[in-house]
Amino acid sequence: MASPTTATHGKLAAIYRLRPNGFEGTGLNDLTWGAGYSGGASAYYELDIVAEGEPDTFKWRKNSGEWSDPIEITGAAQTLDEGQTVTFGATTGHTATNEWNISHLKDEATTESGADAQITETTRQILNANAVPTFSDSGGKVVTSIDLVTGTAHFSGNVTVVTVTGNNGWIRRYGIDLVAYAFNWHFTAECDLAVIRRFQQHWVGRCPGQARAEGGAEGYFIGGSSFFDALAAREYFLLELFNYEPDGDRSGDHFAA
Repeated sequence: MASPTTATHGKLAAIYRLRPNGFEGTGLNDLTWGAGYSGGASAYYELDIVAEGEPDTFKWRKNSGEWSDPIEITGAAQTLDEGQTVTFGATTGHTATNEWNISHLKDEATTESGADAQITETTRQILNANAVPTFSDSGGKVVTSIDLVTGTAHFSGNVTVVTVTGNNGWIRRYGIDLVAYAFNWHFTAECDLAVIRRFQQHWVGRCPGQARAEGGAEGYFIGGSSFFDALAAREYFLLELFNYEPDGDRSGDHFAA
């Protein structure tokens, strides 16, 4: 037999892709973020090109604080603070107002429930599939799986206190790029259930078997060729299916994958 199924549906879906290097803009994208962030708390950095010249100049800030004074690009590794460095491949040729960003997790708190632990801060729950952070349980339980779109880890047993650490480990909304819409979507999932009968017991049990799902949408809109370019490059995508989104700010009831 199969599990009961309830079709889920909604009016709008949005498809995003990860911005390479957290880059937003057009033109030369040759920045490399250093992996040596050593701060004692989770943080994110933003870097903007201030002016084009000989050489170009940039400014940076941390956690939406004050911007730095303009800094000339040297082409070598340049330290921002707390071990965070940036290296540009060229000293000229960048476009003013272009921006890069990166986000780090350091001893990030989670909300524990049985064998699961989810990052408590909702804005830090989308994790980077290319740099998956480490979930650590003070009770020694081992991670068996991680849900990258909800910031949740499942452990081998009930956890105690779990923290999350990983440079470039989480993705802010500024780190993803909306590339397509779909509308009038539907999604149905079901799972085969095997019947279990035990000797001299009156109860009948169920055991989950193979799961499957089907779905579709009436139409979609792609704003640019970046969607197909990203598919060819086999990049990761974030898909959000909305069934309640009155404010248009992506905070309504939705599924993410």
